[in-house]
Amino acid sequence: MTPPKSPAVEALEQEQARQSRDVGSELEDGLKSTFPASDPVSATTTSNPTGIAPSPSNEVGFGSDAPLVDKALAATSEPEQTDGTTFASSREELEALKAEIARLRESASEIGSATVRVAKAQASDVLVDLKQRIRAKPLPAVGIAAVIGFVWGMTR
Repeated sequence: MTPPKSPAVEALEQEQARQSRDVGSELEDGLKSTFPASDPVSATTTSNPTGIAPSPSNEVGFGSDAPLVDKALAATSEPEQTDGTTFASSREELEALKAEIARLRESASEIGSATVRVAKAQASDVLVDLKQRIRAKPLPAVGIAAVIGFVWGMTR
């Protein structure tokens, strides 16, 4: 014979069984109400577009701010001509690309200077905070400085 279970063990098992039934039913209810297969509209419509996508050669404008760059990109998809117009258009493309590089270089330098300004502002904030802490607690600050000086002197 197996020994009878204590009332505490029986109560624990009953509570665990009740909780597992409650969680399962809540989970099932949540899944039934939010699962896409239970939505009658999702069975009849698709989110994927149908039809034929336009080929890249049909796209004339790429929509950027530099129209000469757009022309240069469109010209790369067309076969090259062997007359003098190809040389002139290549020169225009080159000038457009140079202008784009100049704009990118300018924006990169602006980002760099802004980063330097932010770093300087943060460093000055740290310095002000350090000064305030030293004024608030001068003795611990002197002790820390003495320890740092001692360690620095021992390593030299």
